Amino acid sequence: MHNIMRFIRKQRKKIILGVLILIAVIIAVNMLNYIGGIGYKSNHVKSNIYNESNGTIKSESSAVTGGSVSKSEIKKVNNKIEEFVKFGNSKNIEEAYKLLSEDCKNELYSTIDDFRDYYFTQIFGGEEKKYTIENWLDNTYMVRFTEDLLATGKPVSNSSKLDYITIVEENGEKKLNINKFIGTQALNKSIEEDNIKTEVISRVKYMDYEKYNIKVTNNTGGDILLDQLLDTKKIYLKDTNNIKHYAYSNEIIKNDLIIYQKHSKNIQIKFDNPYIKDRTIKRLTFSEVVLNYDPQNYGNITMKNMSINI
Repeated sequence: MHNIMRFIRKQRKKIILGVLILIAVIIAVNMLNYIGGIGYKSNHVKSNIYNESNGTIKSESSAVTGGSVSKSEIKKVNNKIEEFVKFGNSKNIEEAYKLLSEDCKNELYSTIDDFRDYYFTQIFGGEEKKYTIENWLDNTYMVRFTEDLLATGKPVSNSSKLDYITIVEENGEKKLNINKFIGTQALNKSIEEDNIKTEVISRVKYMDYEKYNIKVTNNTGGDILLDQLLDTKKIYLKDTNNIKHYAYSNEIIKNDLIIYQKHSKNIQIKFDNPYIKDRTIKRLTFSEVVLNYDPQNYGNITMKNMSINI
């Protein structure tokens, strides 16, 4: 006993320091457990609020702008997407196709066979699907389709498909624009210079780009070429901030840009202009239009700039 007391007296400072460290560690562990418990409870409550019968509304707040839609609106959206998924899981292609907007059908799936082959089978082939939705921007929602683990009995799912679906009103009913298609907007802008009439009829918005439907009428005395395709920066859009968005020149066929004299041609050009709220395009430009185009005599050419405000 005497030896123990003598040891304690000699090592008193070390013993006190060790006790203090032990107390500090215990306090830190308790604090972390407490904070973790709060986080778990918070996340658990949040997920319960937005769980629906077949899908989960992850957020009504835009992942891009931070703005939000009302809970009542996102529930209506969820109901429509849930209806779409139910038809998909039951392999009812006809009813799922009816939920698409007319613009979406015209742009992507003009027939139910196209819809089946190029979308439905990829999303709803195989096992039943569940989904989550999250507001992305305005009426566009990020929708993730995954296998229903309860239905498959699998411990994990390796199958996940992501789409951006836009909700539109059509004849008083909500319809779906799928496969990253945002919508079609009529423009009907035109200009005529040097006997060349240019009409921008409409634009088609996707999440990643835009397509413009253009009609050019050549009333000159010779053929014209809208661009030589030697430079990727000669056909472009310009927005209100004077930022240029260039055409996907690698996807353009040169012959499509030839307009013979006294003829008209409809062309479609894709531009690098991802969907961003409040970005306004003010002009479309062909900066090197070749006049009196002659592929057999290409040494002395005349070019002009052709722009149209949209």
